[in-house]
Amino acid sequence: MRKLLFVIVLSLANIIQGITGFAGAPIAMPPCIALVGISDAKSAITFVFWITSLVVTAKNLKNIDYKNLGIILGFMIFGVIGGMWMFSHLPLNILMLAYGIVIILIGVKKLFFPSEKKLPKSMGYVVLLLAGLMQGLFTSGGPFLALYSADAIKDKKVFRPTVTTVWTVLNTYMVISMYRQGMYTKTSWILVAASIVPVFGAVWLGKVLNKKMKQETFLKLVFALLILSGSLLVYNYIKL
Repeated sequence: MRKLLFVIVLSLANIIQGITGFAGAPIAMPPCIALVGISDAKSAITFVFWITSLVVTAKNLKNIDYKNLGIILGFMIFGVIGGMWMFSHLPLNILMLAYGIVIILIGVKKLFFPSEKKLPKSMGYVVLLLAGLMQGLFTSGGPFLALYSADAIKDKKVFRPTVTTVWTVLNTYMVISMYRQGMYTKTSWILVAASIVPVFGAVWLGKVLNKKMKQETFLKLVFALLILSGSLLVYNYIKL
């Protein structure tokens, strides 16, 4: 039953990922951690998002902003390395509490206090490092990357392929690293196998909805879901 719920949660999150290009993993991770544990959730979700992003990247090579892609990867990779080290060496319950609080703060900020102000260049680079850190920790760098990319990449047709390619490259590194660390267990492979087909269907549906839905309205729902997901993590920590 827990594995089935994992697949359902991950599929719903990938509909959101297909629409926005960035919010799927932060929404999926908290409930999936509660369902199957942090190690199997992280390894399975990273692998599934890697496969789906790889396909999207391959189909959209001509629409990628390679200049901004290089800048983003140049900063985020250092955050990813630091985040994966922290995941392996620091107490996971404290990290999950911090993660939950960060997700809630991002959701509250974007939902109730939206701002059109452009980030200063130096702050943008700090945001990219934080995006990499959150990606390395919990495969959830999307909200921070969106803060940078919204200013740097204005064309909607370019935004999604470029951001997706960031996940393709970074998740390749993460999947290889986690495999070498022995994080891919029998359970995580079962979760991956069960999720692949439904998730590809969800990504396709998200792409269809992307063309039909008002982005502003949908983003409000995304940020509300971020608050809910972060609250679940905080609740689980308090309950321990």
